Amino acid sequence: MLKLRLTGKKISEYKLAAGVMTGTSMDGIDVLISRVSGIGTATRHEDVAFESLAFPEKDVAAMRRIISAKSAGLDEICALNYRIAGLYRDAIETACEKNGLRAVDLDFAAVSGQTFYHIPATATLQLGDGAYLCNLLGVPVVWNFRASDIAAGGQGAPLVPYLDFALLSRLGRDVVTLNVGGISNVTHIPAGGSFNDVRAFDSGPGNMIIDRMTERYTGGAQKFDLDSKIAESGKVSPALLKKMLSHPYLKKSPPKSTGREAFGNDYADSLVDFSVSGEISYPDMIRTATEFTARCVADSIIEWIVPFSSRAKGGGILLLPAGGGARNPMLMSRLMNLLSAHGVTAGRPEDHGIDPRSKEALLMIILGNESIYLRPSNVPSATGAKFPVVTGTVSFPHRA
Repeated sequence: MLKLRLTGKKISEYKLAAGVMTGTSMDGIDVLISRVSGIGTATRHEDVAFESLAFPEKDVAAMRRIISAKSAGLDEICALNYRIAGLYRDAIETACEKNGLRAVDLDFAAVSGQTFYHIPATATLQLGDGAYLCNLLGVPVVWNFRASDIAAGGQGAPLVPYLDFALLSRLGRDVVTLNVGGISNVTHIPAGGSFNDVRAFDSGPGNMIIDRMTERYTGGAQKFDLDSKIAESGKVSPALLKKMLSHPYLKKSPPKSTGREAFGNDYADSLVDFSVSGEISYPDMIRTATEFTARCVADSIIEWIVPFSSRAKGGGILLLPAGGGARNPMLMSRLMNLLSAHGVTAGRPEDHGIDPRSKEALLMIILGNESIYLRPSNVPSATGAKFPVVTGTVSFPHRA
């Protein structure tokens, strides 16, 4: 059987795994080394090490240029696909070496791939070929997590709801998890709800617009608004906020997903052009973009989650934020100001066994583990798929 070819271990035995995540912000390669056992809601994990490594700027620049131009030579895309797999190999080996481990002793690695282009419910391309990577590493690799959901009629995203349900449904209360990376996404685990009651979707932009405006304001000296200091020096522009809130994605109903194609540099640059023509300062732009992100998240929770929660029965909604945006003080303050009247209180993912820094890398490990045991791990109520599917492709090295 597949599981015996992989590790020779039973489901209940711990396996040493590496999870790799590179998000839409393209701001680094996150590697989590963890021991994982069980499946579904019986999944348990023990994190061993976490490293966040720099993504070479030349590769980030190349991908952003291609995405913006929507054009590239086939040779360039092909080379990037394999180069990123090589970067994943280097990152995994570095994380292992820093923590006294050997990459060849991993039972498996699971990688997100770098989202290059995503057309919801139609097609998707993540760079970093897993079959190539597994032979570079010499261990099995689970990859290509979105394609089977799209084949089943889904959006191919979001992927995180399975992790949230597996680890948080045991709390027995309404939980909303929020990840603010380049894009913001939310997952609702209803109190006492079943797997089919999970609701999840991308609410809109996360750090993407703020980061681009900050980069332009500082001439590239800053990649993000550290501690929201620039936003703190500005004020909300009603004209710019109105323009942002008119974005057509915000009018869509779940299930829905989005990405750099809708809210990336092209969109942010158009907002900068609009602001410059209207004599809106960069601090005001960044303050408004921060407000916009908070509004997108809050409005989506109020419209699509609060009515389906058990708040009416006296329960509250626990919000567990993660991602780089969770460390933006103004963003989180504005978000909670908007949500507090709706029975939402903020908690810490760490208090429930999830390190917010490594959550997305942990997601890869959990999805990879389910795929190894041929277990479906998409969430049709979140992606819109017609039925559950095994999400990952498992590749084996020649010496496995």
